[in-house]
Amino acid sequence: MQRLYERVRAAARIGGAVMVTGETGTGKELVARSIHEMSERRGGRFVAIDCGALPEDLIETEMFGHRRGAFTSASADKPGLFEEANGGTLFLDEIGNTSRRFQAKLLRAIQERQIRRVGDVIPRNVDIRVITATNCDLLSMVRRGEFREDLFYRLNVFPIHVAPLRERMDDIPLLVSHFLRGRKVFSHDALIKLQTYHFPGNVRELENIVESSMYAAKHETVEPVDITLPTDGVVEDISKIIVDNFWESVARPYAERLITRASVEHVVRCGLAQTNGSYRKLVSHFKMPDSDYKRFMDFLRRHRCNVDFRQYRKKE
Repeated sequence: MQRLYERVRAAARIGGAVMVTGETGTGKELVARSIHEMSERRGGRFVAIDCGALPEDLIETEMFGHRRGAFTSASADKPGLFEEANGGTLFLDEIGNTSRRFQAKLLRAIQERQIRRVGDVIPRNVDIRVITATNCDLLSMVRRGEFREDLFYRLNVFPIHVAPLRERMDDIPLLVSHFLRGRKVFSHDALIKLQTYHFPGNVRELENIVESSMYAAKHETVEPVDITLPTDGVVEDISKIIVDNFWESVARPYAERLITRASVEHVVRCGLAQTNGSYRKLVSHFKMPDSDYKRFMDFLRRHRCNVDFRQYRKKE
């Protein structure tokens, strides 16, 4: 967290675009707000929008505004978010969930520092700083032609990556203290219990668990018995997991918390035993196309489900 804070302070000193990457729930918007509040633009507005929450036919009018009569329901002139953020910061969350058509218009607005409301012919000057966030691998999307390369480099002037909570478990006690705000305290054993969980929902999930545990505790100190984790009480018959396409049979149930990380690891071990320790062959063994190899390996590393293949290699 201290290293992240130093990165945020550095971003606040520059005027270029910032791209914040990280999994859902890691606090990307909090990072963006911190940059704005530390920067020279803190006197202006911080305007945030989730690009993935708007349909294609609405995102343009939300961003750039529209003139009265531009379409059937446009009964009055409406400024867009670019104009609302004028003099301040515009935060575009989930930028990877936009179409190439919108990306072209966004690039033009950023380059020219001008926008044009839908149905209008008059350009309007805007002075904003753009901060974007995504949980996607935008560079891979660029290679696949799903995201404009020129826009990517325009937005990725100063990159900041927010690590998932499972990679910084030592931060949990400090985060818990922050969420409690002095109302109660967690015992040492309670903190240990939290640190044994992998938090797929990251900091957002931790905050929810801390809140529910605080209200469940009958005393000033929260004990392990007061904490209910999503994995508590889960009883699985691992032998019943049939892998017919890894993404649907294993990855999806894991994401929905129907199975645990131990179950995923067990499936991987069984597969490696069948493929003589070959992760490459495991892709087809788990009914995936060969092109999914990198995605598969990234999934295992991200969720700490990759195991040592050497023990499954048969000696000649």
